[in-house]
Amino acid sequence: MNFKTFLNISGFRPYEYQKVAMESLFEGKSLIIRAPTGSGKTEVALIPFIYSLNEILPSQLIYSLPTRTLVESIGERAIKYASFKKLRVAVHHGKRATSSLFEEDIVVTTIDQTAGAYLSVPLSMPKRWGNIFVGGVASALTVFDEVHTLHPEKGLQTAAAIAMQSAKLDFPSIIMSATLPDVFIERVKERLEKNGGKVEIIDVEKESEIKSRKNRKVELINRTNEELTADTIIKEVETCRRLGIVVNTVERAQKLYLDLKDKVDCPIILLHSRYLEEDRTRKEKIIEEIFGKNGKGECILISTQVVEVGMDISSPVILSEVAPIDALIQRAGRCARWGGNGEFHVFGLTKDVRNPYAPYSKELVEATISEIESRGDFNLDWQTEVELVNRILSSYFEFFMNSEHFWSRLGELSRAVYEGSKARVEQNVREVLSCDITLHENPEFLKPEDVLFLPKIRVDARVLSGKVKKLAELGIKIYKLMENPIIGDYDSRYTLELVRDGEDIVPFELYVLSGACYSPEIGLVFDASVPNTIRSFEPVERYEQSKIQKEYKLEREDWVDHAKKTLRILDLYLISRYRYVLEKFAEYFGYEFKEFVEHVRCIVALHDLGKLNVYWQERAGWDGKTPLAHSDSDIRGLPPHATVSARALQPYLESVFDDERVFKAFYLAIAHHHAPWAKEYRDYRLIPDFDKFVNEVWNVPTELIEINDSAGRLNFTYLNLVDENEAYRLYGLLSKLLRISDRLATGGVSYESIFSA
Repeated sequence: MNFKTFLNISGFRPYEYQKVAMESLFEGKSLIIRAPTGSGKTEVALIPFIYSLNEILPSQLIYSLPTRTLVESIGERAIKYASFKKLRVAVHHGKRATSSLFEEDIVVTTIDQTAGAYLSVPLSMPKRWGNIFVGGVASALTVFDEVHTLHPEKGLQTAAAIAMQSAKLDFPSIIMSATLPDVFIERVKERLEKNGGKVEIIDVEKESEIKSRKNRKVELINRTNEELTADTIIKEVETCRRLGIVVNTVERAQKLYLDLKDKVDCPIILLHSRYLEEDRTRKEKIIEEIFGKNGKGECILISTQVVEVGMDISSPVILSEVAPIDALIQRAGRCARWGGNGEFHVFGLTKDVRNPYAPYSKELVEATISEIESRGDFNLDWQTEVELVNRILSSYFEFFMNSEHFWSRLGELSRAVYEGSKARVEQNVREVLSCDITLHENPEFLKPEDVLFLPKIRVDARVLSGKVKKLAELGIKIYKLMENPIIGDYDSRYTLELVRDGEDIVPFELYVLSGACYSPEIGLVFDASVPNTIRSFEPVERYEQSKIQKEYKLEREDWVDHAKKTLRILDLYLISRYRYVLEKFAEYFGYEFKEFVEHVRCIVALHDLGKLNVYWQERAGWDGKTPLAHSDSDIRGLPPHATVSARALQPYLESVFDDERVFKAFYLAIAHHHAPWAKEYRDYRLIPDFDKFVNEVWNVPTELIEINDSAGRLNFTYLNLVDENEAYRLYGLLSKLLRISDRLATGGVSYESIFSA
């Protein structure tokens, strides 16, 4: 790809740092990029991939971001750029789970969705598809953007772990942010190189080469000895009618909004995290129309941290409560964003609250205050930003980047796989452990199941826990939706239980508040006294997850025909699509490419060997002559066949693979082509003359097939691969190739169908 192509796609010539980054990426290096906001980091990842996938870069790109807003924003750009080569793009997050299998060329998603996919626990799809998702992340070019927002002990370590383990297989990764200290960059580089990766650190040195920063001058004005009050804002509005306000908590933002709304003649918009999805989307659209690049109009925007990333907006003046330096730099990035002069006022902490530092670390906030006070008012240019980040955050990151924390995180990632727990996935990504809240004045009159149909707002569980006593004093009741572990024929699956203590509030659960209120303008309010608000939500349709397949009726199909068809699908679509990836795995495990592909073809051809079990065939309606792969009758209760296939082929696979890691990956890909968590097989006995049918598909010596066996457990499960990361990744890729080939051969539909189902 030449740089003229970059210009044609992006609309601007690449900066020097982008040229160096792209050249390094084409050389097979992973990148750690530190560059200012608005400097085109996204294009460094997307454009080279679009023009080099499956050649000098992997077959897929998984682009991970911290927030849904960012996913939507970057997703739009990815769709635009990818259209130049008609590539498929999925914009995937918890509220918009569009990627059934993580099989698109580019998947733009949140970091927790990526972690869940990598750990075989997809957060928005059925668990039974987990190993297909592993195959996506495990062999892709992984990009982790805006990583400064991730907790250094959790999400940041998880991103670094995925990148580090990719390095072993020579799959590049990209880690990007504007506000990372040198110590983090150096530690991650060391880890990737220690695992065989080649790494290039890309650090923008000249701010002047960035068009949006060239003529931009933002002055940080130190007002840390003042509190940010409604009166302060009223005074600023006299001279600035497009004003940004950023505070640290939702309650603080709501209070400022209520204090101001009847005192100024300028429109006010409030934005924070506690809105219903449709209300937040509506507000963000209005904000973009006013504060966007071509925006017009007057407005006071009062916001929390949600404005720091993902919103491409600008204000000439921003008033901000003090926060850790990386958060302040992100907020300042919304000041005079596209050039010109701007003022970024930093105010002190609010004193009349229980924890004035919330939600941040006291040490980081105080260190930031101390540094700002020592400097007074100063220009916040790129060199100053980097210097401040290093001075304030280095020791903090040094603590979390030591080996003990890193290996602890790897252990927690393994634990998430062992337990198959979505909660464990979230705990490996975010410090904020959220729960869902809904509102109803009379929940005791609802059927507990109906609570699931009420709209929900996500809130930090610790925030709700800390308010239990105060809410009780205000007459607000909290109910927890409990799922009964054991139910009889006439029992309800759920019950509502009254919460009486803060310790009863735990993450990932659903709570009903009776007496609290909601406003599309103010959001969720933990107070019963706000007028003109909603006290009960109305039920909505149940959220239906995307499905991998459309409804279709199975047709009667011979075993041999299905095996050949599955193999043909693999050859026609998937071997070529994943050629780069297969070459890397073959090279790592010491195989010639053609030899390695033949092994893949073998397990795809014989994945249904377990259906040649007499018990399976008789149940499916076998005529005693031609064995079936599928019946045209609606037969339920067919014996599981995938684990039988693996058990029957075990002697043959053991004879083929000298490397036990490779053997396990191939063996389990067969055993798990319907259920990743399968551990057992039932009694089986292969039909007479089974070898005649097998040899029509693949030549396997009869003596290397286990013809019959009593019920038992597999020698191991894929959990045994978790600590053998390269084998775990190979297992994921093989599972993906096998399961998609089988799906298409079974459904009688095109490869394109899996993206639109």
